[in-house]
Amino acid sequence: MAATDDLFDAYRSDRERRRATLEGEGYAQALAANVRRAFSLMEKLAAEVGDALATAGYTIKLAHGVMDRSAYMRVDRTSEGFLDYLRSWSAVRTGQPPQGLHWEGQITVRDYRGSTAEIGLGVTIERPTGEEDADAAFVEFWTTGDGMQIPSGAKAFQRAIVNSVIRLEDSGALRSRQPRA
Repeated sequence: MAATDDLFDAYRSDRERRRATLEGEGYAQALAANVRRAFSLMEKLAAEVGDALATAGYTIKLAHGVMDRSAYMRVDRTSEGFLDYLRSWSAVRTGQPPQGLHWEGQITVRDYRGSTAEIGLGVTIERPTGEEDADAAFVEFWTTGDGMQIPSGAKAFQRAIVNSVIRLEDSGALRSRQPRA
């Protein structure tokens, strides 16, 4: 029993160390890093799906504009203003328990005819843990209800884009280029 208790204590100790709560400027920097990492990865993954579906006549792109769901404020995630927004968001909450951020985003899909459709995303940025390889966000696709962690669910994210495109085709909003004979 003593050995089992020692293992449990080691587990609890390691887990608490990983959960170490970042505060102040450290929290603000880690949160901003999670936001940038999550959106950069989603942009890269969407581009890879776009490359794969190019022969079907599709272009796929993660939109630059995102909406902060708590303030209903639209921000360009690629601008310097976005980083300033993240810093001020964190600074206002310095004395409060650490929180995450909730965003609305879109993936724009254009077919060969020029018709476009949007895939809505709900993005929750995970509370920073200080671990570089930890999941940075949870993403939900509003078109299909699929949800996954980023970056560990990268393949599931790409599959959800494909599933969303298929649903948009089924509804008639988009059309794949016909295969050549």
